[in-house]
Amino acid sequence: MDKEITPENWPDRYWNYLAQLEVAAIDSNYVGLKPWDELAEKCMNLAIKAPFLKGENTGSKSLKLAAAFLKRTMSDFRGVWLLLNWGYPYQAACVAASLYENALVVNCISGRDDFAAKILTNQYGDVPWKPQQLSKMAAQRDLFGEIKDKPPIDSNFEQAWKLCYQNYKLLCKMKHPTLQQINDETSHAMNAKGQFVVIPLPDTRESAIGLKQMIMIICISKLFSAAKCFAQSSACTDDDKYHEEFYNFATEVYSDLKEAISTSSISDIPIKSYWV
Repeated sequence: MDKEITPENWPDRYWNYLAQLEVAAIDSNYVGLKPWDELAEKCMNLAIKAPFLKGENTGSKSLKLAAAFLKRTMSDFRGVWLLLNWGYPYQAACVAASLYENALVVNCISGRDDFAAKILTNQYGDVPWKPQQLSKMAAQRDLFGEIKDKPPIDSNFEQAWKLCYQNYKLLCKMKHPTLQQINDETSHAMNAKGQFVVIPLPDTRESAIGLKQMIMIICISKLFSAAKCFAQSSACTDDDKYHEEFYNFATEVYSDLKEAISTSSISDIPIKSYWV
């Protein structure tokens, strides 16, 4: 600890000392998160490329609004990455829940001027669909290429939207006050006598790597999906050079994500969310 900090004055000096701990946490988290750095960068670059595509629907009402939600999704993505590196996985999950909702909005309104109008004409500017409904809409688009007024009766659709919503529920378990989250987050804030110390403290536990990986998997998956839906809605011609490059890059990102999931430690996360 800083030589100027004594048992008598350390609470008053902890703010600056905490910054030192966070810098140290970045170095400590390097080993566990470094393998995800390249994948996170690729996914961000994919999302940045999507609005630059030029197609028949470029400039439409829905894509102009979706672009704003995509920008928010990317900002949340960066926020999650920084918080994980600084050692705050549960705080990262709070931002990840925001990312999730914004990404679903991109999925659902891209190419749908009627849906965009429902947001633009809302009295308070709110999105009129709750996360579960957005999950159902996004699953329809993913499986069937369109969103209908009445969801289909289909087992694949039921499984798809429930899996989508399940991941959001998992983030909410981390975000909301729960004993699962509190028990895990306080377990690393113990002094030498095994007593709980009520202070903020970056989490550098090796046992927390699965939790951090799970958050990254969810965030990469949702940003990837939002970017792909946005690109599809631009309606580029099949022989468009940049369109082809985008989808080749998307295929690479998706392949890398599957590989990262297969080698992750997500089975060890301390937070459980029950099936819908």
